[in-house]
Amino acid sequence: MKSKRTLKYYYAKAQKEGWAMAQFNWSSAEMLKGIVQAAAALRSPLLVGTSEGDSGFVGLHQAFALVDSYRKDTRLPIFLNFDHGKSLESIKEAIEAGYDAVHFDGSDHELKENIALTKKVVMYARKRGISVIEGEVGKLLGRSVVHQEETIVLDPAGFTKPEEAERFAKETKVDSLATTFGNVHGIYKKMPPLDFERLQKIRKRVESFLVLHGGSGIPDKEVKKVISLGIVKINISTELRAAFTDTLRNALTANPSEITPYKFFPPIVEAVQKVAEEKIKVFGSANRL
Repeated sequence: MKSKRTLKYYYAKAQKEGWAMAQFNWSSAEMLKGIVQAAAALRSPLLVGTSEGDSGFVGLHQAFALVDSYRKDTRLPIFLNFDHGKSLESIKEAIEAGYDAVHFDGSDHELKENIALTKKVVMYARKRGISVIEGEVGKLLGRSVVHQEETIVLDPAGFTKPEEAERFAKETKVDSLATTFGNVHGIYKKMPPLDFERLQKIRKRVESFLVLHGGSGIPDKEVKKVISLGIVKINISTELRAAFTDTLRNALTANPSEITPYKFFPPIVEAVQKVAEEKIKVFGSANRL
C-alpha cells in the first residue's frame, strides 16, 4: 500500500507550517549519496530531481532505481521529480520509468500554447497517479553555472504577470506553479533583487502551490522571505554542482598519481552533503517527517 504522505502532502504541510522543501538536482551517484545523507542526518523529507540533461546521462530507469534503493534503505519519504521536461514525450518516459512528480516547462511558448500543452501533460499524468504536476509561466534566464559576470540585469517586463499566472493555474489545474520575479538559474557575484511585491500578487491570485526555480545563490534572508510569502519548494542545483566539481578538482590536484576512482569520492560526497544540510536548515524542513 502506498503511503498517504505524498509529495503533495508535504507541500501542504510546508505551506501550513511555514517552511519549504528543497529540490536537489543530481547527475551522479555520489551527488545523490551526499543529498540523501543530509536528509537522513536532519530527518527531512526529500525531493530530488533530474533534468532532461541529468537523466539523459544517468538514465531514467537507473535514476529511479537509485532513488528507490535509498527510499527502502533509509525509510525516508524521498520523491523523484522530472525537472524542466520540454515535451509530453519526455514526460511520458519519466512517468513510465517510475518518477513521482513531473515538471513540464512550456515557458518557451506563448501563454495560450503553454496552457494547451500543459493541459495535455496534466491529463496524462493525473490518470497515472502522479503526485505533483508542475507548470511554469514566465521566462527564467541564466544557466546552472557559476557565472563569471558580476551580475545580470533583468527587465521586470519579462517577469511573470500575476493575471497570466492566475489564468494558467485555473485553466491547467497544475498542482504547483513556477514563476519568475527576479530569480535566475546560476550564481552571480551579485544576485539580482527579487520582486517580493509581485510574488505577493501572484500568491493572492493563484491557488496552486508556488515553487521557486533558481534557488542557488539567493541570500538566506531573501529565501526566508519568499517562504513566508508562500513558496513551498526551492530548486537547488548550481551550488551542488560547484561543491562537487571544486572538491574533485582539488582532490585530483592533491593526488596526481592516484587512479582509484572511489578514493576521490568521500570528500566530494561530504561537500555535497554539507551544502544540502545548509539548505535544509535554512528552508526549515529538518525534523518535518
